[in-house]
Amino acid sequence: RERGSLMRLTLAFMFLLLAAYASAQTAARSSLRELFEAANVSASRGDYETAISNYHRLVESGVRDPDVYFNLATAFAQAGDYPRAILNYERALERRPGDDQTEENLRTAEKTLEERRAESEGEATIQRSISMSDAIYSPFTEDALAVVLVASNFVFFGCLAWIWAMRRRRGRLLGLAIGAGFVLGFCALGLGVKAGMFRDGVRAVAIGDRVILREGPDEDARIRGEARGGDRAEVLAFDRDFVKLRVVSGAEGWANAGSVGLVDPDARLH
Repeated sequence: RERGSLMRLTLAFMFLLLAAYASAQTAARSSLRELFEAANVSASRGDYETAISNYHRLVESGVRDPDVYFNLATAFAQAGDYPRAILNYERALERRPGDDQTEENLRTAEKTLEERRAESEGEATIQRSISMSDAIYSPFTEDALAVVLVASNFVFFGCLAWIWAMRRRRGRLLGLAIGAGFVLGFCALGLGVKAGMFRDGVRAVAIGDRVILREGPDEDARIRGEARGGDRAEVLAFDRDFVKLRVVSGAEGWANAGSVGLVDPDARLH
């Protein structure tokens, strides 16, 4: 009886813990949802400072939702901070590739920033080029590529097994196997591109108006060049409060980490 009572007490305690955890999770989700709605209301009223602050709180809480990044980017654009708008539109596209509205807003932010610089400095362009592989796979999500890869893998090896079992080649079946093999290779390469296997560093965007590139991770190091707000780049290394940056033009140097934003905030160098 004592053992039975102890078991019942243990199960009751575990049930209470699970109930408390579920309740806490529900409360946390409700709180985040309320914060998102409050940020949207602030943005609709033109209070972009408060809206940006609330969207940032969501991101800092671990929210990685494309709608949050889209709204944050739009708030930055409406507040006139186009480099940070570009960064967050890129973050939204990273999580929801091929979204027409996000791509349109991104291009508008880039064009507006270029026009603003041209008025004050003469001709100015943003270094936005990306690799051919990134351009090819940008409309696809990792999940979509993974699902198609599994399906094409099944079709490819199923066709090969059937051809081998029949001891002869059937034209349609062989054609299907070749097509499935092509799709399989395309998806496997795409997953590698998405994982950054063919990049030297982590995708980033310069968010400072002028990002000074130095020879070393020190404010007194000699200047090697600069990047401008909105320029695309790769972070090659981290050192305390500095990052080693390579911009699209090929220029490399160490920059203050606060002047650069990672497209994937959770990314790590491989």
